[in-house]
Amino acid sequence: MLTVRLAASLFNTVEKEGSMSEAPSTAEALDLLFTSAIPGWFSPFATATDGLTAQQAATVPAPRFNSVWAVVNHVRYWQEVALLQLQHLPVDGAALGSGDGSGWPPIGDPTDEAAWQEARRRALEANAALAQYVKTLTDAELDQPVAEGEVWNTHRHLIFSMIAHNSYHTCEITTIRHLQGWWFDAL
Repeated sequence: MLTVRLAASLFNTVEKEGSMSEAPSTAEALDLLFTSAIPGWFSPFATATDGLTAQQAATVPAPRFNSVWAVVNHVRYWQEVALLQLQHLPVDGAALGSGDGSGWPPIGDPTDEAAWQEARRRALEANAALAQYVKTLTDAELDQPVAEGEVWNTHRHLIFSMIAHNSYHTCEITTIRHLQGWWFDAL
């Protein structure tokens, strides 16, 4: 059911005396893929990150893997960057937690449950803020370049890239949980 709703959100446009902006349905897809409680073919970020302790979230399952907490911080960081870019505001990587510019802010203390829950909450709130902003855009705004001279990189492209980015990393989190034996407990 979620898959059908998302497909409808992504690909349908409403016709009423001309076309309405597709931004509201795009914002809905951005939100539903991240937070939906409706069972579907894709587990959203909120489900993938739920029920972990700080210690579990900080665990790196194997060499060259990330921890869930690291991925949560990374997803939050890029959603905040995307929102700033859509608003044509300056991006300060250090202020967003990634002073080295990598987009991978460090995790907190693995024994600090409050810090883990705060990291998760911030990622969820960053997605909600991004979706809320996207909902307000017109089709003309969706087709504007993110930056001067970057014709290929429109607001629409950035938003769909964020949906893909979030989906990729949600799958990464699910894989990390599988490797640790913590996934089926979440279902």
